[in-house]
Amino acid sequence: MPIDGNMAELSAVLLRDSCSCPYCVHESTKQRLFSTADIPANVHAREITIDTTSNSVYIKWENDAPGYGSDHQTTLSMGALRNLTQSGRAPGLHKDSLPVPILWTQEPLNLPDYDYGTYMKDDHALYQLINQLSTEGLAFVTNVPGREESLATIATRIGPVKDTFYGHTWDVRTVPAAINAAYTSHDLGFHTDLLYFQCPPHVQLLHCIQSASSGGASVFADGYKAAVDLFHTDMDAFDALASIPVNYHYNHPDSNVYHTTKPVIDLKPLSIGDKKINWGPPFLAPFSNHEDPVELGRGNGAVLSTLNEKVDRWHSAAVKFNALLQRPEYLYERKMKPGECVLFDNTRTLHSRRAFDMADVGKPRWLRGTYVDKDPYLSRLRVLQNRFG
Repeated sequence: MPIDGNMAELSAVLLRDSCSCPYCVHESTKQRLFSTADIPANVHAREITIDTTSNSVYIKWENDAPGYGSDHQTTLSMGALRNLTQSGRAPGLHKDSLPVPILWTQEPLNLPDYDYGTYMKDDHALYQLINQLSTEGLAFVTNVPGREESLATIATRIGPVKDTFYGHTWDVRTVPAAINAAYTSHDLGFHTDLLYFQCPPHVQLLHCIQSASSGGASVFADGYKAAVDLFHTDMDAFDALASIPVNYHYNHPDSNVYHTTKPVIDLKPLSIGDKKINWGPPFLAPFSNHEDPVELGRGNGAVLSTLNEKVDRWHSAAVKFNALLQRPEYLYERKMKPGECVLFDNTRTLHSRRAFDMADVGKPRWLRGTYVDKDPYLSRLRVLQNRFG
């Protein structure tokens, strides 16, 4: 097929599969009305017409999919075909132009606050906040009403809240015999929430209803920045955290048992915005070897030797990564006031909390929290990008 004066060889199945005519894609549901598996392997173009006025290509098929007559015609824009030959992206494929993450430390970070009333009513303000979550991974809403239900109203502007065994929303308050370290008054180190889930939530929200008079500041660090700096200063340590899987669990046999395995630095996704930082010392389970004993040469000695080597290598790398996170320039600290709500990317922005004084008479620290998954978050961002981007 001629494209920009050059002949390009394109798969007939690929082109037929790209058809978006009303007989192939339902006009209201936008879902396909045929299956790719129904396209015969010997399908081929019977007639190709190039319209230079509309810059389109019209194709009629021989040996088309069952149910399609000889008058069925596929229309493809020349621009889409050009893109296919240059980037390998089939016509009609969505291409995310999501905001590129901006790595930060304390010094250059200058975050605007978003007024609750404006955020709730103004879609452009919502877009700005979600866009900031994609670039910096951290945002604050102020002037939030002190009602328990206020948190859910902020979250559902982005998408449905994620229901977990903690509930749709949950309280962060000091309680006796706590089932989570967050429910104590102790210093809480940097971590990713719900690492023991197969798919931890993407956005976490915390609404401050009441703050302690002494201590209890929230501290945040850019996990992407720490990972990139580790890459540049100690490639072997970076590789250890990116390649050695570790176990995470929540082990309460009478109520909930969750466990999963993943590396600290997850490089599997295709784009930088999908990278994940899985740092959760409170949730770390005992180490285990994830190699097949047969591949290790059979025998317990080889298995144990490999496990020892990996644990020592991972431990050395974890010490270096943790040391980066403790450096003052990496820390963004804010003692949240009543009426403030923080939103952050739970798979990038690590969060912690300073210890606080439980003896505050009549002023127990009280935050409410919830989560939003990545799919609804990205859907909302794409819709708002179409309007304001």
